[in-house]
Amino acid sequence: FRLGLIQPEVNEVKVKNIERAVSYISSAKKQNADVIALPECFNSPYGIEYFPKYAESIPDGETSIALSKAAKENNVYVVGGTIPEREGDKLYNTCTVWGPDGALIAKHRKIHLFDIDIPDKFTFRESDSLSSGNSLTMFDVKGCKIGIGICYDI
Repeated sequence: FRLGLIQPEVNEVKVKNIERAVSYISSAKKQNADVIALPECFNSPYGIEYFPKYAESIPDGETSIALSKAAKENNVYVVGGTIPEREGDKLYNTCTVWGPDGALIAKHRKIHLFDIDIPDKFTFRESDSLSSGNSLTMFDVKGCKIGIGICYDI
């Protein structure tokens, strides 16, 4: 199978980020991609201050609905990069995978959150905003097992 990788521009307008991703999925299909992958935080800027504002539920949030529809309309697998996911009072950095029929076939929550503290220089703690996942995730494409890892998971 042929893999298409998408690296779209991301800004603070969520609906435009989603529309851009869907457009690129269609373009990748026209170049004969069978599996199309988006990057981490493709629907929102990256940063702990953005996660609560852009978070949505899966599979009924606007990003999930758009990716499901794009996968089905293009008859491709879509590895949905990551989006901030809200479940109850917790937020996760979550990757969804959609089958050619538009069904959600896998969901991976980032396990290893990125926390760094360089004294007197820089501190960034994903764990201040996000909860970590607790399981490994794989899916199958034409007999090929594919594992999902997000950033520091790898």
